[in-house]
Amino acid sequence: MEAQTWTVGLLGRTSSAGDFVNAMRQWDRAARIMGGFHKKYDLYLTPTLAEPPVKIGATQLKPAEKIAVNIINRLGLGKLLHLSGLPEKIATEGLSFAPFTQLANLTGQPAMSVPLYWSEDGLPCGVQFTAPIGDETSLFRLAGQLEQERPWFDKRPPVL
Repeated sequence: MEAQTWTVGLLGRTSSAGDFVNAMRQWDRAARIMGGFHKKYDLYLTPTLAEPPVKIGATQLKPAEKIAVNIINRLGLGKLLHLSGLPEKIATEGLSFAPFTQLANLTGQPAMSVPLYWSEDGLPCGVQFTAPIGDETSLFRLAGQLEQERPWFDKRPPVL
């Protein structure tokens, strides 16, 4: 298991059952709101990212952060980590880069990101479509239509 995933597990064990139930209520509420949205609209369209894509590896932990994560994991310091406020800071930073994809993750809706645009550097810029729960078929149909109109199969970012 990746060290960061283990750390998230440690953090999860610092939450109470009441915290978990409240979080699930909020998730369910978000799913109901999106269900209402999809009664009027077939799909929800957003960018995939809030910023242009970053280079591979740009979001990985720095060496000192990797050491800290390993120490936290070995000593089981999830509670101390939670009290430090660091997880909230990391979550906020992550959400500022990729705020749009989280909604589908939260509500359980099917979503797809398709590379309809390309940056000046030749990197794909995704457009995300989110469908109602259980409607993956609409996404597959749309992906086929979009790829016919703006093919991306043969496009590759430059290799440095």
